[in-house]
Amino acid sequence: MGRKNQQSKILFISTYPPMKCGIATFTRDLIDATRTRLADGLEINICALDVENSKYDYEYPVMMSMDGRDLDSCVDAANKINRDAAIRLVCIEHEFGLFGGQYGSFLLGFLSILEKPFIIRMHTVLPSPQEKMLKIVQALGLLTEKIIVMTMHSKQLLIDHYLIDENKIIIIPHGTHERNTRDIKELKQVNNLANKRILTTFGLLSPNKGIEKGIKAMKKISAEFPEAIYLVVGQTHPNLLKQEGEKYRLYLQELIHELGLAKNVRLINEYVPTDKLMEYLAITDIYLFTSKDPNQAVSGTFLYAMSAGCTIISNSFAMATEMLDEKTGIILDPLNENDMAENAIRIFQHPRLQREMSTNAFTKTRDTTWQKVGEKHAVLFADLLGIDNTKLLEPFEFISKKV
Repeated sequence: MGRKNQQSKILFISTYPPMKCGIATFTRDLIDATRTRLADGLEINICALDVENSKYDYEYPVMMSMDGRDLDSCVDAANKINRDAAIRLVCIEHEFGLFGGQYGSFLLGFLSILEKPFIIRMHTVLPSPQEKMLKIVQALGLLTEKIIVMTMHSKQLLIDHYLIDENKIIIIPHGTHERNTRDIKELKQVNNLANKRILTTFGLLSPNKGIEKGIKAMKKISAEFPEAIYLVVGQTHPNLLKQEGEKYRLYLQELIHELGLAKNVRLINEYVPTDKLMEYLAITDIYLFTSKDPNQAVSGTFLYAMSAGCTIISNSFAMATEMLDEKTGIILDPLNENDMAENAIRIFQHPRLQREMSTNAFTKTRDTTWQKVGEKHAVLFADLLGIDNTKLLEPFEFISKKV
């Protein structure tokens, strides 16, 4: 692992590439966007959450790793962080499954030893928590300097269901990439999709993604528009792959065969880089968000599709209800293949409606670009550390307390 020596460090604790998971990609994009906005003398390093110490070939800015599901590893990491005088702030990317113990309670063991101030971003906030989860999240709320969430819904859950002090909670949205500006016809030809109406879903595959609903909807959609094709872009989730191999993907392939949709559904078994992903989204007419989890707080895939100007048909979840209305997309509750198909057909039949929704979706995400999100984090870090950051263009209104 390469590393640099700087006067002060902010240490992120998170999964990180080459590990393939949404939080790893999120953290890399966030750090890339934030690094150029930091005050002089500050740098960002990573403590990679590496389950079972699988020994990925990490590079800078990764400086260490720990297995969040092993308590001894958590203790060792905390002691190592304490010994590094250059580390002034720790930023934890939190998801319950990343840490061992009931509801990720090993994180509390780590924090009981950690002597550095820390902030925590909660990627998931569940309503009506069981007593054990409630106590863990409340403990995190007491110990942390700030809790970052990405939706107003998550903030309100922390206040109403977990009784977290509102002054500790900050909303910073999930970031989005710049829209691909390459010619659409050219992109379609390059991807063997010329003259196609394209529907897309992307992300790591698992049964919770509900891809089968999109495939079933294509039976009715393709009957009306034979040129329509559904792209399902993404590898099987690595955790699922360890447990049962490609069982879910094989089920989807069998479903495609049974429905006679070989020409209308394409499973793209790749973990595509960001630039390729934005190409797929640039040529997408309708993005299908088919997740089965109504308690999902945030989806990077959903937001990327909006920022690319895709017309979206989605299940009802927190981010959808905050970002979509009749002008920007369609929310179906409950999400079923028949309603999905009928709405997709309606959109294809009314090009003006599709263009309006596309433009409005793109416009609504202009405050979520990675550049702006990185700037807000840089201001947060500077404020917590009491550093004057003259690189920043505007103050960050949520910040008040200094470490």
